Amino acid sequence: MRKKILLPLFTALLFTAAGKAGAGETFQFAPPPFPVLNLRSVDIEKNSGFDYINMKVGDFSFNALNFGGSRAIKYWDRGGFSLGGNLMLILGTGKFSGTSTTLFGEGLGLQPNWYFDLRGDEEDDFSLPVYFGPHVSANFMAGSFSQTVFGTSYTTYITVATIMYGWQAGIQAGVNLNDSIKFIPYVDFSQEIGGAVGTSITSSGYSSSTSVSVKALPVTMSPGFDFKLRKINLSLGGAIQNSKSASGTGEKTRTTVIHARFQTKFRSICGI
Repeated sequence: MRKKILLPLFTALLFTAAGKAGAGETFQFAPPPFPVLNLRSVDIEKNSGFDYINMKVGDFSFNALNFGGSRAIKYWDRGGFSLGGNLMLILGTGKFSGTSTTLFGEGLGLQPNWYFDLRGDEEDDFSLPVYFGPHVSANFMAGSFSQTVFGTSYTTYITVATIMYGWQAGIQAGVNLNDSIKFIPYVDFSQEIGGAVGTSITSSGYSSSTSVSVKALPVTMSPGFDFKLRKINLSLGGAIQNSKSASGTGEKTRTTVIHARFQTKFRSICGI
């Protein structure tokens, strides 16, 4: 009888940890923006890149490898439209009730932006674009661990599915240090304004699932930088972000990103 009571109680507590680890209320995986600098009216700009993302929240640590891409078009004298997307692999580890837990999965996102260059022109010199737009992202993670309760071992299987939507905005600056290197500092602001988290747990014949709505989270700020090798159009850089829990508990999430960006420009036909 005692085991029958403890197992559902343990499962209920695990829901809280899994929900927080999977998407929770404090963070969402977000790769840094691609630079949009000195785009000519006759060009299409294609970007691709890889990101390593490390994220820590509470006792959980997540590592993600992300591949992203975007396509930017200049529609106006100093601005245009950029459509980007990303796909990532996620590995999360943490501890719950003294037991190590591992979660793994994948995520994807879509992020269109409108941009306006406040100072730049078609030459590869100083540029100061601002951008803004909506985004939507989804993650799916699964994992398992074993724990012994009163001499009986239980294996618990966890799945967490998340979908979030929100907005992002920011400003970049392109500063030529010399003929070979351009320095690109930027500040990115973003907010998740809604979404849902679904969690499923199965353990020794006991199973349960839940789905909860996620309300608007605090606005986060991510400063970062790129060093662009101008002659080969390769950028290397990083970003960092600190955010607080929406629940008011004071728990913080720290995210560190290291990224490499590749850029190509080609002449467009009728703006396509």
